Amino acid sequence: MVLTVLSVKSQEPELPYDFRQHNLTEFNSSLLSPVFSLDRNNPQSVALWTRWQWQTMDSSPTTLFLNYSRKLNEESAIGGGFLQHNTGVFVNTGGVLNYAYNFVLNSKAQITLGINAIGYQRKLAEEFIMDPGLPIFEEKSNFILQIAPAVKLQLNAFSFGIAMENLLDRNLTTNEGNASATGLIYMGLASYDFPVTIFGDSSTSYIRPTLYYKRLPDFDNQIGLNTFFSTPKFWAQVGYNNFYGISTGIGGHFFKKLSLGALVEFGTSADIKGEDPSFEIVTAFSFGQQVFEVEELEDLETEQQQINEELAVLEAQRKQDSLAAVKAAEILALEQLQNQKSKDSIAIVRQQIELAKAQELAETKRKDSIALVNQQIELAKAQELAETKRKDSIRMAKEAIAIAAIKAGQEKSRIDSLNAVKQAEALAEARKLREKNMQDSINALEEEKAIEEVVVLKKGEVYEEVASEEGLEPGYYLIANVFGTKKYFEAFVKKLSAEGLQPKSFYRAKNKYNYVYLKRYDSMQEARNARDSKYGGRYDGKTWIYRVIGK
Repeated sequence: MVLTVLSVKSQEPELPYDFRQHNLTEFNSSLLSPVFSLDRNNPQSVALWTRWQWQTMDSSPTTLFLNYSRKLNEESAIGGGFLQHNTGVFVNTGGVLNYAYNFVLNSKAQITLGINAIGYQRKLAEEFIMDPGLPIFEEKSNFILQIAPAVKLQLNAFSFGIAMENLLDRNLTTNEGNASATGLIYMGLASYDFPVTIFGDSSTSYIRPTLYYKRLPDFDNQIGLNTFFSTPKFWAQVGYNNFYGISTGIGGHFFKKLSLGALVEFGTSADIKGEDPSFEIVTAFSFGQQVFEVEELEDLETEQQQINEELAVLEAQRKQDSLAAVKAAEILALEQLQNQKSKDSIAIVRQQIELAKAQELAETKRKDSIALVNQQIELAKAQELAETKRKDSIRMAKEAIAIAAIKAGQEKSRIDSLNAVKQAEALAEARKLREKNMQDSINALEEEKAIEEVVVLKKGEVYEEVASEEGLEPGYYLIANVFGTKKYFEAFVKKLSAEGLQPKSFYRAKNKYNYVYLKRYDSMQEARNARDSKYGGRYDGKTWIYRVIGK
């Protein structure tokens, strides 16, 4: 039931009875549409939004919404808050409960469902003035319950949704419907996110234009456009509503926890053009990351930092364990030698000596293999020169034989010429066979060199090696990143490709991670040079080396 009052502060225009939440973007936007608690409410956080309609705080219609939101898991979120709304005729005081759930259809499409349950006590505003000529108007304090569902379809960066503000609108005090007889309040919204690069980051900053249409029974329908610019450090917005006018606002994030913002709105329509501006203020406190991985693509740089920190911790722990083991072995060996119980210690020392000898022998073999390869290369060059000279001799012989055959005109000369040609072809075929055998030897030596190379780690160096890995050739891979989530992996590969690189990847079934690498090298020194030179100055991020010993 909607009451029409002929004389209510006649100097002010009649206001629609919605919550005037059209400017909500960064926080508390679940009041605009229940589905936004998943991606626009910044869970988990507590946020306070206040709007002073036409500036005057004591008598003008105002709205206040204090809300807490939290994600339950990657697919769902809940929220709850306190709501006070002054329409100029009534003051509505109560609370809002919110729930939203996301259904992932595929890598590009998802559908989100949400619902708000709004319950409030309604009473007449103190500034409400009755016309003495009207019959006596008695309004009791009534409790109203509204159920507001919403649905949103997301296709990559484009989204379209519909929210109904009063699908169920019941006066529980009088046990009758409270909605207007002319229909429901509903809103259609369409938006598109354009990623932008600012402060050297392109993963969390974006511009989001939103076009909306709102149907209000008994009032003119509202059409509006809101453009929102968001970064990790601040946000800004401009908007237009055909009834409330033009709005502009700005806000900032401080200490990674506190957020403050303000907005001012100027009336442009004929009904409210003479009114003072309206003001909005939002304050929010974030509680930090939750224990599960968030649904939206928050910040690849943050995830990369977490992975690097975990790798650093593992590396430090490995070094500490190795150092402690070495020191313990040394102490034990000394004690056993001093107590003439050194059999085990002597065996350990011998093993270490044998290991050092084996490493030295392997290094000697590697150097000998390199020298042999160089010798074979020189031999190949000499054979190529000799083959060139031989071909020239054959060509000259062919010419001489041909001239002799023409001059002599004898069949024997022709047969001798043919035999010489066949002999030359046989020699060429034998040369090709020798060259192929030599190349096979070089390849075998290179593979033996990659397998036998013993890697001695430098201080602080991140390195991992495996005996073999399915689908990978032996060698040293310069790793740029590791991902357990497919969409973060795809986004990172796309980012490197956009920067002009040609990244490659492989999936390791053992730990179910995708490894992104820049290039494969035949030796540890080549891989180190590429890592230390930032991949020739082409990649600015951190890298580490992953070795595959054999096939």
